[in-house]
Amino acid sequence: MIPAEPDYTAYNAVEEPWRIVRLIRTDGRVRELLRILTSESPVGEGSEGERIWAAHVIRLHDERGRLEAHCSAALGASGWLAVIGLALARAWDGEDEREVVFLVEDEPIPWPLDQILMEP
Repeated sequence: MIPAEPDYTAYNAVEEPWRIVRLIRTDGRVRELLRILTSESPVGEGSEGERIWAAHVIRLHDERGRLEAHCSAALGASGWLAVIGLALARAWDGEDEREVVFLVEDEPIPWPLDQILMEP
């Protein structure tokens, strides 16, 4: 397993530490899903998707039930964003919460998951 993990932050984390706990749980679920969905990495250990997750997802933030995934500009410009988005949406759905948005480096507005996963 790849040890790198994103930073975890949450609205009102001091009074509601369970928000951080569920971000950690969500991170674990995403990694499991990516191991199932993507092939093994030719370098190092873990799957391709898990390696991309670890390298490009910088922070997970729980904003009152809305999950904000802060990611690199490289991930935002790649086809992997949809794969990561699918896994993250499924993992967050396990927490019975609402929307997922991506905050891509150098982009001024959030990218909602439904726009990332639009049909061509």
